[in-house]
Amino acid sequence: MTPPQLLPTGIEAKPLKRYRLPGIEREGIAQLSLLETALWPLQGGTLPGNKFETQYTFATSTARRPATVTVRAPSGLQSIDELILWGLLGATLKSKDAEPVLLATPYWMLKHLGLETGGSQYAELRESLLRLAFTSYENDGFYNPETKEHEYAAFQFLSVLLPTVGGAGKTVDNDRCWRIEWNSVFFRFCRASGGNLLFDLELYRKLTPAARRLFLKLKDRFWRSKHVFMNVDDLTMNGLGFAANRPFFKRKFDLTNCIRELLDHRVLALGRGQTDPKELFMKRGKGSYVVVFYEGEYFRQAAVERVQGQKNAIVEHPLYEPLQQIGVDGPGIRRLLKTHSRGLLQRWVRITDAAIHEKPRGFAGFRVSPAAFLIDGVENNRTPPDWFYAHEKRQERRQWEETRASVADGAEDLRRLYDQERQEALHAFLASPEGREKYDQAYACYKAFYQITEPHRFQKAADEAANARLERVDFCFPEYDSWVLTRQHSVASSTV
Repeated sequence: MTPPQLLPTGIEAKPLKRYRLPGIEREGIAQLSLLETALWPLQGGTLPGNKFETQYTFATSTARRPATVTVRAPSGLQSIDELILWGLLGATLKSKDAEPVLLATPYWMLKHLGLETGGSQYAELRESLLRLAFTSYENDGFYNPETKEHEYAAFQFLSVLLPTVGGAGKTVDNDRCWRIEWNSVFFRFCRASGGNLLFDLELYRKLTPAARRLFLKLKDRFWRSKHVFMNVDDLTMNGLGFAANRPFFKRKFDLTNCIRELLDHRVLALGRGQTDPKELFMKRGKGSYVVVFYEGEYFRQAAVERVQGQKNAIVEHPLYEPLQQIGVDGPGIRRLLKTHSRGLLQRWVRITDAAIHEKPRGFAGFRVSPAAFLIDGVENNRTPPDWFYAHEKRQERRQWEETRASVADGAEDLRRLYDQERQEALHAFLASPEGREKYDQAYACYKAFYQITEPHRFQKAADEAANARLERVDFCFPEYDSWVLTRQHSVASSTV
Protein backbone atom coordinates (compact mmCIF):
# COMPACT_ATOMS: atom_id res chain seq x y z
CA MET A 1 0.00 0.00 0.00
CA THR A 2 1.23 3.50 -0.82
CA PRO A 3 2.31 5.55 2.20
CA PRO A 4 -0.28 8.15 3.26
CA GLN A 5 2.04 11.06 2.57
CA LEU A 6 2.10 10.22 -1.14
CA LEU A 7 -1.67 10.53 -1.57
CA PRO A 8 -3.08 13.85 -2.79
CA THR A 9 -5.28 15.73 -0.40
CA GLY A 10 -9.05 15.64 -0.56
CA ILE A 11 -9.44 12.05 -1.77
CA GLU A 12 -12.19 10.01 -0.17
CA ALA A 13 -12.74 6.29 -0.50
CA LYS A 14 -15.38 5.36 -3.04
CA PRO A 15 -16.35 2.30 -5.09
CA LEU A 16 -14.36 1.81 -8.27
CA LYS A 17 -16.20 2.23 -11.55
CA ARG A 18 -14.50 1.95 -14.91
CA TYR A 19 -16.97 4.25 -16.65
CA ARG A 20 -17.08 7.17 -14.25
CA LEU A 21 -17.88 10.22 -16.36
CA PRO A 22 -18.90 13.76 -15.55
CA GLY A 23 -21.71 15.26 -17.63
CA ILE A 24 -20.50 15.32 -21.22
CA GLU A 25 -21.97 15.98 -24.65
CA ARG A 26 -19.77 13.77 -26.84
CA GLU A 27 -18.47 10.32 -25.99
CA GLY A 28 -15.55 8.45 -27.48
CA ILE A 29 -14.80 4.76 -27.14
CA ALA A 30 -11.31 3.21 -27.30
CA GLN A 31 -10.31 -0.47 -27.37
CA LEU A 32 -8.47 -1.23 -24.15
CA SER A 33 -5.77 -3.55 -25.52
CA LEU A 34 -4.83 -0.99 -28.17
CA LEU A 35 -4.13 1.55 -25.43
CA GLU A 36 -1.20 -0.50 -24.14
CA THR A 37 1.08 1.04 -26.76
CA ALA A 38 1.09 3.95 -29.18
CA LEU A 39 -0.43 3.19 -32.57
CA TRP A 40 2.13 5.33 -34.42
CA PRO A 41 4.98 7.75 -33.62
CA LEU A 42 3.78 11.17 -32.51
CA GLN A 43 5.48 12.98 -35.38
CA GLY A 44 3.19 11.16 -37.85
CA GLY A 45 3.87 10.48 -41.53
CA THR A 46 5.25 7.38 -43.21
CA LEU A 47 7.99 5.13 -41.84
CA PRO A 48 10.61 2.86 -43.47
CA GLY A 49 8.94 -0.44 -44.19
CA ASN A 50 5.53 1.17 -43.53
CA LYS A 51 5.39 -0.34 -40.04
CA PHE A 52 5.80 0.66 -36.40
CA GLU A 53 6.78 -1.83 -33.69
CA THR A 54 6.35 -1.38 -29.94
CA GLN A 55 6.33 -3.65 -26.91
CA TYR A 56 4.73 -3.99 -23.48
CA THR A 57 4.47 -6.63 -20.77
CA PHE A 58 1.41 -8.25 -19.26
CA ALA A 59 0.90 -10.32 -16.13
CA THR A 60 0.23 -14.08 -16.19
CA SER A 61 -0.25 -16.59 -13.39
CA THR A 62 3.50 -17.30 -13.37
CA ALA A 63 5.32 -14.15 -14.49
CA ARG A 64 5.12 -11.08 -16.70
CA ARG A 65 5.29 -11.82 -20.42
CA PRO A 66 6.35 -9.54 -23.29
CA ALA A 67 4.01 -8.70 -26.16
CA THR A 68 5.06 -7.17 -29.48
CA VAL A 69 2.72 -4.86 -31.35
CA THR A 70 3.17 -4.20 -35.07
CA VAL A 71 1.10 -1.55 -36.84
CA ARG A 72 1.35 -1.45 -40.64
CA ALA A 73 0.19 1.70 -42.39
CA PRO A 74 1.24 2.15 -46.05
CA SER A 75 0.08 5.79 -45.95
CA GLY A 76 1.32 6.39 -42.41
CA LEU A 77 -0.86 7.87 -39.67
CA GLN A 78 -1.39 11.38 -38.33
CA SER A 79 -2.34 12.54 -34.83
CA ILE A 80 -5.89 13.41 -35.92
CA ASP A 81 -6.52 9.81 -37.02
CA GLU A 82 -6.94 8.57 -33.44
CA LEU A 83 -9.52 11.28 -32.72
CA ILE A 84 -11.48 10.21 -35.78
CA LEU A 85 -11.10 6.48 -35.01
CA TRP A 86 -12.23 6.66 -31.38
CA GLY A 87 -14.80 9.39 -31.98
CA LEU A 88 -16.64 7.63 -34.80
CA LEU A 89 -16.38 4.29 -33.00
CA GLY A 90 -18.10 5.92 -30.02
CA ALA A 91 -20.83 7.28 -32.31
CA THR A 92 -21.42 3.78 -33.69
CA LEU A 93 -21.55 2.03 -30.31
CA LYS A 94 -23.70 4.69 -28.69
CA SER A 95 -26.84 2.98 -29.97
CA LYS A 96 -28.16 -0.01 -27.98
CA ASP A 97 -28.79 -1.93 -31.21
CA ALA A 98 -25.38 -1.00 -32.63
CA GLU A 99 -24.28 -2.72 -35.83
CA PRO A 100 -20.73 -2.52 -37.28
CA VAL A 101 -21.84 0.18 -39.76
CA LEU A 102 -21.94 3.95 -39.42
CA LEU A 103 -23.95 5.76 -42.09
CA ALA A 104 -23.73 9.55 -41.82
CA THR A 105 -22.88 12.64 -43.82
CA PRO A 106 -19.32 13.96 -43.53
CA TYR A 107 -20.81 17.17 -42.12
CA TRP A 108 -22.34 15.20 -39.25
CA MET A 109 -19.06 13.33 -38.63
CA LEU A 110 -17.06 16.56 -38.41
CA LYS A 111 -19.67 18.16 -36.19
CA HIS A 112 -19.77 15.15 -33.89
CA LEU A 113 -15.98 15.21 -33.59
CA GLY A 114 -16.04 18.91 -32.74
CA LEU A 115 -14.03 19.83 -35.86
CA GLU A 116 -14.48 22.68 -38.33
CA THR A 117 -16.83 22.02 -41.25
CA GLY A 118 -15.20 23.97 -44.07
CA GLY A 119 -14.40 22.59 -47.53
CA SER A 120 -10.85 21.49 -46.73
CA GLN A 121 -12.03 19.61 -43.64
CA TYR A 122 -14.00 17.18 -45.83
CA ALA A 123 -10.80 16.31 -47.67
CA GLU A 124 -8.91 15.90 -44.37
CA LEU A 125 -11.64 13.60 -43.02
CA ARG A 126 -11.57 11.54 -46.21
CA GLU A 127 -7.78 11.21 -46.16
CA SER A 128 -7.85 10.20 -42.49
CA LEU A 129 -10.46 7.50 -43.13
CA LEU A 130 -8.41 6.17 -46.03
CA ARG A 131 -5.26 6.03 -43.89
CA LEU A 132 -7.18 4.09 -41.23
CA ALA A 133 -8.65 1.76 -43.86
CA PHE A 134 -5.12 0.88 -45.06
CA THR A 135 -3.89 0.24 -41.50
CA SER A 136 -3.57 -3.21 -39.92
CA TYR A 137 -2.82 -4.14 -36.30
CA GLU A 138 -0.90 -7.19 -35.05
CA ASN A 139 -0.26 -8.21 -31.44
CA ASP A 140 1.22 -11.53 -30.24
CA GLY A 141 -0.12 -10.99 -26.68
CA PHE A 142 -3.50 -9.39 -27.33
CA TYR A 143 -6.03 -9.69 -24.50
CA ASN A 144 -9.24 -11.03 -26.02
CA PRO A 145 -12.13 -9.72 -23.88
CA GLU A 146 -14.41 -12.45 -25.24
CA THR A 147 -12.27 -15.47 -24.29
CA LYS A 148 -10.52 -13.70 -21.36
CA GLU A 149 -7.17 -14.95 -22.70
CA HIS A 150 -4.08 -13.44 -24.28
CA GLU A 151 -4.00 -14.44 -27.95
CA TYR A 152 -2.19 -13.72 -31.19
CA ALA A 153 -4.42 -11.24 -33.04
CA ALA A 154 -4.20 -9.49 -36.39
CA PHE A 155 -6.94 -7.33 -37.90
CA GLN A 156 -7.80 -4.06 -39.64
CA PHE A 157 -9.94 -1.30 -38.20
CA LEU A 158 -12.44 -0.38 -40.88
CA SER A 159 -13.47 -0.15 -44.52
CA VAL A 160 -14.85 3.02 -46.01
CA LEU A 161 -17.30 3.37 -48.92
CA LEU A 162 -17.72 6.87 -50.28
CA PRO A 163 -20.48 7.79 -52.78
CA THR A 164 -19.41 9.65 -55.89
CA VAL A 165 -21.21 12.34 -57.83
CA GLY A 166 -23.81 10.64 -60.00
CA GLY A 167 -22.40 7.25 -59.05
CA ALA A 168 -19.85 7.67 -61.83
CA GLY A 169 -16.68 7.39 -59.75
CA LYS A 170 -13.72 9.77 -59.29
CA THR A 171 -15.34 12.71 -57.42
CA VAL A 172 -16.56 11.99 -53.89
CA ASP A 173 -19.98 13.46 -53.07
CA ASN A 174 -19.74 15.34 -49.75
CA ASP A 175 -23.49 15.97 -49.57
CA ARG A 176 -24.48 12.31 -49.37
CA CYS A 177 -23.93 9.71 -46.65
CA TRP A 178 -20.52 8.11 -46.25
CA ARG A 179 -20.46 4.53 -45.05
CA ILE A 180 -17.95 3.18 -42.54
CA GLU A 181 -17.99 -0.58 -42.04
CA TRP A 182 -15.99 -1.68 -39.00
CA ASN A 183 -13.95 -4.85 -39.14
CA SER A 184 -16.13 -7.51 -37.48
CA VAL A 185 -13.36 -8.82 -35.18
CA PHE A 186 -12.28 -5.35 -34.10
CA PHE A 187 -15.90 -4.33 -33.54
CA ARG A 188 -16.56 -7.37 -31.34
CA PHE A 189 -13.48 -6.60 -29.24
CA CYS A 190 -14.70 -3.01 -28.79
CA ARG A 191 -18.23 -4.06 -27.92
CA ALA A 192 -17.33 -6.86 -25.51
CA SER A 193 -17.62 -6.26 -21.78
CA GLY A 194 -14.22 -5.25 -20.46
CA GLY A 195 -12.91 -4.51 -23.94
CA ASN A 196 -13.64 -0.81 -24.27
CA LEU A 197 -13.04 2.48 -22.51
CA LEU A 198 -15.65 5.23 -22.56
CA PHE A 199 -14.22 8.76 -22.36
CA ASP A 200 -15.03 12.45 -22.76
CA LEU A 201 -14.46 13.19 -26.44
CA GLU A 202 -14.74 16.95 -25.93
CA LEU A 203 -11.89 17.01 -23.40
CA TYR A 204 -9.89 14.57 -25.52
CA ARG A 205 -10.15 16.91 -28.53
CA LYS A 206 -8.80 19.87 -26.52
CA LEU A 207 -5.60 18.03 -25.52
CA THR A 208 -2.37 17.77 -27.49
CA PRO A 209 -1.70 14.39 -29.19
CA ALA A 210 0.70 13.17 -26.49
CA ALA A 211 -1.59 14.29 -23.67
CA ARG A 212 -4.52 12.51 -25.36
CA ARG A 213 -2.69 9.19 -25.22
CA LEU A 214 -1.68 9.75 -21.61
CA PHE A 215 -5.24 10.72 -20.69
CA LEU A 216 -6.64 7.42 -22.03
CA LYS A 217 -3.93 5.31 -20.41
CA LEU A 218 -4.54 6.93 -17.03
CA LYS A 219 -8.33 6.77 -17.29
CA ASP A 220 -8.04 3.03 -17.78
CA ARG A 221 -5.73 2.64 -14.78
CA PHE A 222 -7.36 5.03 -12.33
CA TRP A 223 -10.40 2.79 -12.00
CA ARG A 224 -8.11 0.27 -10.27
CA SER A 225 -6.06 2.69 -8.16
CA LYS A 226 -5.99 6.38 -7.28
CA HIS A 227 -2.27 6.56 -8.04
CA VAL A 228 -0.31 4.84 -10.81
CA PHE A 229 3.45 4.26 -11.20
CA MET A 230 5.02 4.05 -14.67
CA ASN A 231 8.54 3.70 -16.02
CA VAL A 232 9.41 6.94 -17.80
CA ASP A 233 11.54 5.38 -20.53
CA ASP A 234 8.92 2.76 -21.46
CA LEU A 235 6.00 5.19 -21.17
CA THR A 236 7.50 7.87 -23.41
CA MET A 237 8.67 5.53 -26.21
CA ASN A 238 6.23 2.61 -26.24
CA GLY A 239 3.22 4.15 -24.52
CA LEU A 240 3.16 7.68 -25.96
CA GLY A 241 5.17 7.26 -29.16
CA PHE A 242 8.04 9.72 -28.65
CA ALA A 243 10.92 9.05 -31.03
CA ALA A 244 13.36 6.46 -29.66
CA ASN A 245 16.34 8.51 -30.87
CA ARG A 246 15.15 11.53 -28.87
CA PRO A 247 17.38 11.97 -25.78
CA PHE A 248 15.91 10.81 -22.50
CA PHE A 249 16.00 14.24 -20.84
CA LYS A 250 14.00 15.71 -23.74
CA ARG A 251 11.41 12.94 -23.54
CA LYS A 252 11.15 13.54 -19.81
CA PHE A 253 10.67 17.27 -20.48
CA ASP A 254 7.89 16.52 -23.00
CA LEU A 255 6.20 14.19 -20.52
CA THR A 256 6.33 16.94 -17.88
CA ASN A 257 4.50 19.25 -20.30
CA CYS A 258 1.81 16.59 -20.79
CA ILE A 259 1.43 16.36 -17.02
CA ARG A 260 1.07 20.14 -16.73
CA GLU A 261 -1.63 20.03 -19.40
CA LEU A 262 -3.60 17.33 -17.56
CA LEU A 263 -3.14 19.21 -14.29
CA ASP A 264 -4.76 22.26 -15.90
CA HIS A 265 -7.82 20.13 -16.77
CA ARG A 266 -7.81 18.56 -13.27
CA VAL A 267 -7.33 15.10 -14.75
CA LEU A 268 -4.24 14.80 -12.53
CA ALA A 269 -3.39 16.12 -9.08
CA LEU A 270 -0.10 16.63 -7.26
CA GLY A 271 0.77 14.59 -4.19
CA ARG A 272 0.54 15.97 -0.68
CA GLY A 273 3.17 18.64 -0.16
CA GLN A 274 4.11 18.76 -3.86
CA THR A 275 4.08 22.05 -5.75
CA ASP A 276 5.61 21.18 -9.13
CA PRO A 277 5.12 18.30 -11.66
CA LYS A 278 8.85 17.62 -11.55
CA GLU A 279 8.37 16.28 -8.03
CA LEU A 280 6.30 13.40 -9.45
CA PHE A 281 9.48 11.82 -10.89
CA MET A 282 11.52 9.43 -8.74
CA LYS A 283 15.00 8.22 -9.65
CA ARG A 284 15.54 4.46 -9.34
CA GLY A 285 19.04 4.25 -10.77
CA LYS A 286 21.34 5.75 -13.35
CA GLY A 287 19.11 6.93 -16.19
CA SER A 288 16.12 5.10 -14.67
CA TYR A 289 13.11 7.12 -13.54
CA VAL A 290 9.59 6.28 -12.41
CA VAL A 291 6.72 8.77 -12.50
CA VAL A 292 3.69 8.58 -10.22
CA PHE A 293 0.30 9.91 -11.36
CA TYR A 294 -2.43 10.90 -8.90
CA GLU A 295 -6.09 10.89 -9.82
CA GLY A 296 -7.48 14.43 -10.22
CA GLU A 297 -10.81 16.02 -9.36
CA TYR A 298 -12.07 15.39 -12.88
CA PHE A 299 -12.73 11.74 -12.01
CA ARG A 300 -14.40 12.60 -8.71
CA GLN A 301 -17.13 14.85 -10.10
CA ALA A 302 -20.68 13.75 -9.46
CA ALA A 303 -22.42 12.45 -12.56
CA VAL A 304 -24.49 15.25 -14.11
CA GLU A 305 -27.75 14.68 -15.91
CA ARG A 306 -27.09 15.41 -19.57
CA VAL A 307 -30.38 17.24 -20.07
CA GLN A 308 -29.18 19.25 -23.04
CA GLY A 309 -27.77 16.14 -24.72
CA GLN A 310 -31.04 14.26 -24.22
CA LYS A 311 -33.01 17.22 -25.58
CA ASN A 312 -30.98 17.34 -28.75
CA ALA A 313 -30.53 13.56 -29.09
CA ILE A 314 -32.85 13.32 -32.12
CA VAL A 315 -31.35 16.31 -33.95
CA GLU A 316 -27.81 15.05 -33.33
CA HIS A 317 -28.57 11.51 -34.53
CA PRO A 318 -26.37 10.57 -37.54
CA LEU A 319 -29.46 9.66 -39.61
CA TYR A 320 -31.39 12.87 -38.86
CA GLU A 321 -29.86 14.87 -41.70
CA PRO A 322 -30.04 12.06 -44.34
CA LEU A 323 -33.73 11.49 -43.50
CA GLN A 324 -34.36 15.21 -43.68
CA GLN A 325 -32.67 15.42 -47.11
CA ILE A 326 -34.86 12.56 -48.36
CA GLY A 327 -37.91 14.61 -47.37
CA VAL A 328 -39.11 13.13 -44.07
CA ASP A 329 -40.48 15.83 -41.78
CA GLY A 330 -39.43 16.37 -38.17
CA PRO A 331 -42.20 14.38 -36.44
CA GLY A 332 -41.72 11.55 -38.94
CA ILE A 333 -37.98 11.42 -38.23
CA ARG A 334 -38.59 11.31 -34.48
CA ARG A 335 -41.10 8.50 -34.90
CA LEU A 336 -38.79 6.46 -37.13
CA LEU A 337 -35.75 6.90 -34.85
CA LYS A 338 -37.78 6.02 -31.77
CA THR A 339 -39.54 2.91 -33.09
CA HIS A 340 -37.09 1.30 -35.53
CA SER A 341 -33.53 0.00 -35.30
CA ARG A 342 -30.63 1.95 -36.72
CA GLY A 343 -29.69 -0.98 -38.97
CA LEU A 344 -33.11 -1.03 -40.67
CA LEU A 345 -33.11 2.74 -41.13
CA GLN A 346 -29.57 2.74 -42.53
CA ARG A 347 -30.54 0.08 -45.07
CA TRP A 348 -33.49 2.07 -46.42
CA VAL A 349 -31.61 5.35 -46.36
CA ARG A 350 -29.00 3.69 -48.62
CA ILE A 351 -31.69 2.30 -50.93
CA THR A 352 -33.55 5.60 -51.21
CA ASP A 353 -30.34 7.61 -51.58
CA ALA A 354 -29.19 5.36 -54.46
CA ALA A 355 -32.61 5.69 -56.12
CA ILE A 356 -32.46 9.49 -55.94
CA HIS A 357 -28.87 10.14 -57.02
CA GLU A 358 -27.73 7.20 -59.14
CA LYS A 359 -30.87 6.33 -61.18
CA PRO A 360 -30.16 2.59 -60.95
CA ARG A 361 -31.22 0.19 -63.69
CA GLY A 362 -34.57 -1.45 -62.94
CA PHE A 363 -35.89 1.30 -60.68
CA ALA A 364 -39.21 2.51 -62.09
CA GLY A 365 -39.33 5.72 -60.06
CA PHE A 366 -41.13 6.90 -56.94
CA ARG A 367 -44.90 6.47 -56.98
CA VAL A 368 -45.47 9.25 -54.44
CA SER A 369 -42.19 10.64 -53.08
CA PRO A 370 -38.78 9.47 -51.79
CA ALA A 371 -39.97 10.02 -48.21
CA ALA A 372 -43.08 7.87 -48.71
CA PHE A 373 -40.93 5.19 -50.38
CA LEU A 374 -38.56 5.06 -47.39
CA ILE A 375 -41.31 5.11 -44.74
CA ASP A 376 -43.19 2.32 -46.48
CA GLY A 377 -40.07 0.16 -46.65
CA VAL A 378 -39.18 0.78 -43.00
CA GLU A 379 -42.59 0.50 -41.38
CA ASN A 380 -43.50 -2.65 -43.33
CA ASN A 381 -39.98 -4.06 -42.87
CA ARG A 382 -39.83 -4.86 -46.58
CA THR A 383 -36.92 -6.72 -48.11
CA PRO A 384 -34.70 -4.57 -50.35
CA PRO A 385 -35.90 -4.54 -53.97
CA ASP A 386 -34.16 -6.72 -56.56
CA TRP A 387 -32.83 -3.71 -58.44
CA PHE A 388 -30.92 -2.61 -55.33
CA TYR A 389 -29.07 -5.93 -55.05
CA ALA A 390 -28.21 -5.77 -58.74
CA HIS A 391 -27.10 -2.15 -58.36
CA GLU A 392 -24.88 -3.00 -55.38
CA LYS A 393 -23.28 -5.85 -57.32
CA ARG A 394 -22.61 -3.56 -60.28
CA GLN A 395 -21.07 -0.99 -57.94
CA GLU A 396 -18.86 -3.63 -56.31
CA ARG A 397 -17.90 -5.01 -59.72
CA ARG A 398 -16.94 -1.56 -61.00
CA GLN A 399 -14.92 -0.85 -57.87
CA TRP A 400 -13.18 -4.22 -58.19
CA GLU A 401 -12.35 -3.56 -61.87
CA GLU A 402 -10.98 -0.10 -61.06
CA THR A 403 -8.84 -1.54 -58.27
CA ARG A 404 -7.64 -4.38 -60.51
CA ALA A 405 -6.81 -1.96 -63.32
CA SER A 406 -4.79 0.28 -60.99
CA VAL A 407 -2.93 -2.76 -59.67
CA ALA A 408 -2.30 -4.08 -63.19
CA ASP A 409 -0.87 -0.71 -64.26
CA GLY A 410 1.76 -0.95 -61.55
CA ALA A 411 2.29 -4.73 -61.68
CA GLU A 412 5.18 -4.55 -64.11
CA ASP A 413 6.94 -1.89 -62.06
CA LEU A 414 6.34 -3.92 -58.90
CA ARG A 415 7.82 -7.08 -60.39
CA ARG A 416 10.87 -5.18 -61.69
CA LEU A 417 11.40 -3.52 -58.30
CA TYR A 418 11.00 -6.88 -56.53
CA ASP A 419 13.61 -8.55 -58.76
CA GLN A 420 16.00 -5.62 -58.23
CA GLU A 421 15.67 -5.65 -54.44
CA ARG A 422 15.97 -9.43 -54.32
CA GLN A 423 19.18 -9.42 -56.36
CA GLU A 424 20.67 -6.64 -54.26
CA ALA A 425 19.85 -8.56 -51.07
CA LEU A 426 21.31 -11.77 -52.55
CA HIS A 427 24.59 -10.05 -53.52
CA ALA A 428 24.82 -8.53 -50.03
CA PHE A 429 24.29 -11.98 -48.49
CA LEU A 430 26.95 -13.59 -50.69
CA ALA A 431 29.40 -10.83 -49.76
CA SER A 432 28.78 -11.23 -46.03
CA PRO A 433 31.03 -13.42 -43.82
CA GLU A 434 28.18 -15.87 -43.30
CA GLY A 435 27.49 -16.07 -47.03
CA ARG A 436 31.16 -16.56 -47.92
CA GLU A 437 31.51 -19.33 -45.32
CA LYS A 438 28.47 -21.23 -46.63
CA TYR A 439 29.61 -20.67 -50.22
CA ASP A 440 33.06 -22.11 -49.53
CA GLN A 441 31.55 -25.18 -47.86
CA ALA A 442 29.14 -25.82 -50.74
CA TYR A 443 31.79 -25.08 -53.40
CA ALA A 444 34.21 -27.63 -51.95
CA CYS A 445 31.58 -30.39 -52.12
CA TYR A 446 30.41 -29.51 -55.64
CA LYS A 447 34.01 -29.13 -56.88
CA ALA A 448 34.86 -32.73 -55.91
CA PHE A 449 31.69 -33.94 -57.62
CA TYR A 450 32.12 -32.00 -60.89
CA GLN A 451 35.82 -32.87 -61.19
CA ILE A 452 34.56 -36.38 -61.91
CA THR A 453 31.37 -35.66 -63.87
CA GLU A 454 32.39 -32.51 -65.80
CA PRO A 455 36.20 -32.23 -65.63
CA HIS A 456 36.37 -29.76 -68.57
CA ARG A 457 34.32 -27.08 -66.64
CA PHE A 458 34.23 -28.27 -63.04
CA GLN A 459 35.11 -24.86 -61.53
CA LYS A 460 32.29 -22.99 -63.32
CA ALA A 461 29.80 -25.81 -62.66
CA ALA A 462 30.72 -25.90 -58.95
CA ASP A 463 30.37 -22.11 -58.72
CA GLU A 464 26.92 -22.15 -60.36
CA ALA A 465 25.73 -25.04 -58.18
CA ALA A 466 27.03 -23.43 -54.94
CA ASN A 467 25.34 -20.09 -55.72
CA ALA A 468 22.08 -21.84 -56.63
CA ARG A 469 22.12 -23.81 -53.39
CA LEU A 470 22.74 -20.71 -51.29
CA GLU A 471 19.91 -18.84 -53.02
CA ARG A 472 17.54 -21.78 -52.61
CA VAL A 473 18.40 -22.94 -49.07
CA ASP A 474 20.31 -20.32 -47.08
CA PHE A 475 19.15 -17.00 -48.53
CA CYS A 476 15.97 -15.58 -46.94
CA PHE A 477 13.79 -13.09 -48.82
CA PRO A 478 9.97 -12.79 -48.80
CA GLU A 479 7.98 -14.29 -51.65
CA TYR A 480 6.51 -11.86 -54.16
CA ASP A 481 2.93 -12.16 -52.84
CA SER A 482 4.05 -11.28 -49.31
CA TRP A 483 6.42 -8.55 -50.41
CA VAL A 484 3.87 -6.83 -52.63
CA LEU A 485 1.37 -6.39 -49.77
CA THR A 486 3.66 -3.87 -48.10
CA ARG A 487 5.00 -2.22 -51.25
CA GLN A 488 2.26 -1.98 -53.84
CA HIS A 489 0.61 1.07 -52.29
CA SER A 490 3.80 3.14 -52.19
CA VAL A 491 4.82 2.06 -55.69
CA ALA A 492 1.38 2.79 -57.09
CA SER A 493 1.48 6.26 -55.51
CA SER A 494 4.90 6.97 -57.00
CA THR A 495 3.77 5.98 -60.49
CA VAL A 496 0.66 8.19 -60.54
